[in-house]
Formats: sequence, structure tokens, C-alpha cells
Amino acid sequence: MPYERGEVTTAVLLVPLAMGLILLVVQAAMVFHGQAIIDAAAQDGALAGQGELGTEATAQTTARSVIGKSAGNLLSDIEVFVEAEQSMLSVRVQAAVKSLLPGYSPTISSIATGPREIFIPESRR
Repeated sequence: MPYERGEVTTAVLLVPLAMGLILLVVQAAMVFHGQAIIDAAAQDGALAGQGELGTEATAQTTARSVIGKSAGNLLSDIEVFVEAEQSMLSVRVQAAVKSLLPGYSPTISSIATGPREIFIPESRR
């Protein structure tokens, strides 16, 4: 079947455009999935550290464990910061998501904060 004039040019233009759109959709899905993992890690880390026996180390270990079990090689440059006061604990997690698009390096983060459980003896209430 002979090609009509200009038919090949259209295909040459549309195929790279379609491939670029597919990569963009897959990259967006990777960022959203990474954000869900980071959110869960921050929340679970905060909950682990907020208990009466919870420590900053417990919060950090729990957050890293969630990421280790869920992210595979999707995330890199993972950092977990825990800030603890007597009555509050905050866990901030940030990471870079693997990129499929040249020149694009998405970074995501999440913060979970909440009150710490504190035992107050009956005599001090």
C-alpha cells in the first residue's frame, strides 16, 4: 500500500509524543506511590515514638523499616528527622523518587506530629 504524501511525517511526530505522554503518566504514578510510602513511614514512625516507652530511635527505626519494606528501589536519598520534646514528637521523612524523565528529579516529603504519652503519678495530678 503506497503512502499518501505527509502520512509518514505525522507518524514520526505522533509516536515520540505518545511515548512522552506515557512516560509522564508512569512518572506521576511513581511520585504518588512514593508519597504514599513516605506518608505511611512518617505516621508509623510518629506513632511508634509517641508511646510511653517510645524513643526518638524507635521512631526513626520504624519509619526506615516501613520504607525498606515498601519502596524497593523507588526511593533514594532517604532522610528521617525526629524532633522530640517532652510533650510532642514530630517525624519528617524526605526522599528522592527515581526519575524516568531526563532533567526531572522529584523530591517528596511528609511530616507527622502528635502528642507523646506521659505518665503522671497520682500525687502530681
